Amino acid sequence: MTENEKKIKELEDSIKKMQKENDEIFGVTETKSSSHKTKNDLLMFFIGLVLLGAGLFWLFQRTSVATVGIFSGGLLFGNIMIPTGIVLLPLIVGIILLFFLEDKRIIGWIVTVIGLIIVILSILMSVRISFERTSLFEFICMFGFIAAGTGLLLRTLFRKRD
Repeated sequence: MTENEKKIKELEDSIKKMQKENDEIFGVTETKSSSHKTKNDLLMFFIGLVLLGAGLFWLFQRTSVATVGIFSGGLLFGNIMIPTGIVLLPLIVGIILLFFLEDKRIIGWIVTVIGLIIVILSILMSVRISFERTSLFEFICMFGFIAAGTGLLLRTLFRKRD
């Protein structure tokens, strides 16, 4: 070896030593295997996302939503049947109070919001959700996709990192 080659070798060694020290100081421990794990985790995350999305889409396609006479009979609270017009009464009173009371508009807003909540609850309480007839194979595949996708997502999101 010539003298120049020795100096180059010494410089390379000192550069490698400095890089190693910097990596230790800043906590960089990335190797080829950890880079490969990161790519693998990202792939598993997207596969889990696709499986979960496909399973939920399939499940929602096999589910029917219908109302059972929302504005026909009324709202049933326990044993008391409240006619639908009465359900709208707090909303109407709240709107009247909003325009009538100039100084105390907060009361009008509170009554309006309560009336709106009552109307939304009456609509939700009259909805009937049913699952359409399906084969056992489709049923297992739907919930299998959902379970596998959820498992992959949870594994990639909550796994301990090195």
